[in-house]
Amino acid sequence: MDSVSAKQDQLNAILSSMAEGLIAVDTSRRVIIMNQAAGILLRLSPAEAQGQNLNEILFLQKDGRDLRVEESPYERAMIDKNIITLTLLDKISLKNRHGQIYPVSLMAAPLLLQGEVTGGILLFRDITKERDVDRTKTEFVSLASHQLKTPLSAISWYAEAMLNEEVGGLNEKQKQYLQNLYDSNRRMVGLVNSLLNVSRLELGTFLVEPEPTNVLELAESVLAELAPALIAKKIKLEKVFATDVPVMNLDPKLARMIFQNLLSNAIKYTPAGGQVTLAINLADEFLLIRVGDSGYGIPTNDQKKIFSKLFRADNIREVEAEGTGLGLYIVKSIVEQAGGRVWFDSLESKGTTFYVTLPLSGMVKKTGSRALS
Repeated sequence: MDSVSAKQDQLNAILSSMAEGLIAVDTSRRVIIMNQAAGILLRLSPAEAQGQNLNEILFLQKDGRDLRVEESPYERAMIDKNIITLTLLDKISLKNRHGQIYPVSLMAAPLLLQGEVTGGILLFRDITKERDVDRTKTEFVSLASHQLKTPLSAISWYAEAMLNEEVGGLNEKQKQYLQNLYDSNRRMVGLVNSLLNVSRLELGTFLVEPEPTNVLELAESVLAELAPALIAKKIKLEKVFATDVPVMNLDPKLARMIFQNLLSNAIKYTPAGGQVTLAINLADEFLLIRVGDSGYGIPTNDQKKIFSKLFRADNIREVEAEGTGLGLYIVKSIVEQAGGRVWFDSLESKGTTFYVTLPLSGMVKKTGSRALS
């Protein structure tokens, strides 16, 4: 008994010294172990938590929206028999039974015995300080980007005036140099706009103004804009549009950004003579958008980072030098804000297919200081 008691005391000491909150549950999601760090965040003593259902004492939110039980990372971990890790970028918050909310990072893992799930473990910690630091960085990027727009716009205006020979004639060498200047400035303006969009998404200051939107017409207008790029690379376009897609209550600017980013990427990262597919149909209570290509694909080692800010896969940087690495991050932020999902399938050198779901109920109106551009 002394040996068993000593081991129990040692386990309690280890749990008490942990900075992260730890909760272990059985297959019925009932708490079998909870340490003091978890109790502090949940405002519940470990003894009180013993035997309670995890879903009744721990509530998770994403972007201010309560996660349904089936969306929770510990449910996904136990059903998929896989470890789920969420960080600051995933914008997950914990709400305790007193209504207090904390941003958290967390890890959920199943407890496996001979391949069968016997329970699960949830590790989490308060990341309020990290969030505040990240917000400060985002505010700085927003301010710097905003200040850059004025001089860049001036450079663009003067370069365009000179290219049009409004202030005198130019020889071919001068025109070439000015065209290079104008094109480089245009790329810089695009980067600044993308940085501003990212900062507005992260700070939550962007507008969402839904209105009745014909999704198929919107998609066709984006394809018309991209037609010159399709023709230049002799890419075959396949369209698969369902006939029962309803008019949806969407912010047309945000919906357009989803189509623009996914389709322009598909065209850019597909070699000449390849194929791009755009499919739009319904799946249960969601609109399903599928954008596929026969392009370079995403290396397996890069796939986990593809939605990260400023990330570009190694094989893409070798064949396409230009790119901000912000487009997919923006798409993911818009889609998840709307209550949808985005994911992909990809094989290197075979192509990539992105999937987006948006609820048929549409986007929820959101007030903010600026629209995305």
